[in-house]
Amino acid sequence: MPESPTKLLKQALRYCQENDLPTIYQYVKSKDAHPIIQFVKYGICGGMATFVTLGTWLILSRWVNPALDGMIVDGQPISDQMRFRNSTINNAIAFVPGNLAAYLSNAVWVFHGGRHSRLREFVYFTAVSGISFGAGLIGGPLLIKWFGIATWLSQLSLIITSVLVNYVCRKFIVFKG
Repeated sequence: MPESPTKLLKQALRYCQENDLPTIYQYVKSKDAHPIIQFVKYGICGGMATFVTLGTWLILSRWVNPALDGMIVDGQPISDQMRFRNSTINNAIAFVPGNLAAYLSNAVWVFHGGRHSRLREFVYFTAVSGISFGAGLIGGPLLIKWFGIATWLSQLSLIITSVLVNYVCRKFIVFKG
């Protein structure tokens, strides 16, 4: 049975109290770090990948395929339908550099490879990302279409849904752990 989050947190804090900074630093760099530290590292990698993805999406949404609330196209405010369509297209394009950033950072810093060949690992990683992206679209841009929610709230829903699906699948299916 997995250990409780409280017990894991106490173990991580105890380790930090019992060791000096160079030892802690080496431990954090290790792919064998405590599960709490591994999750924090995963979060940092996810933050970088999210920055790449959202940055790409924002550039596209602002200057290529208008998808932001209140934008004017041909003298008219863009409709919810256009925001939905363009936001979905922009997210699909932004998925590519974001997925690459996520894979590289996780493979280098967080998880052990070796369960599969690097190519198969990347294909599985991308498939998991694609599944979570699809789930995120349901929790994100489709809400624009269905309920007319704000674009920023749509993106936040997409991110939260994707993170939850990605971590579990990447840890237990793609990498060795």
